[in-house]
Amino acid sequence: MDAFRGVGYNVTTTDELRHALTTGIQSRKPTIINVVIDPAAGTESGHITKLNPKQVAGN
Repeated sequence: MDAFRGVGYNVTTTDELRHALTTGIQSRKPTIINVVIDPAAGTESGHITKLNPKQVAGN
């Protein structure tokens, strides 16, 4: 974002999201907001290539 003179936020709570949105809009700069919805999602298997595998019926 530095190349575009923008700002970036990493948020994990609704208060942080509210602050990032308000600040980003008021800054009138390019803004990226990374929202961590569930930090444990997809980690059940422990392998990045097997995130939440789903079986297909008939296979």
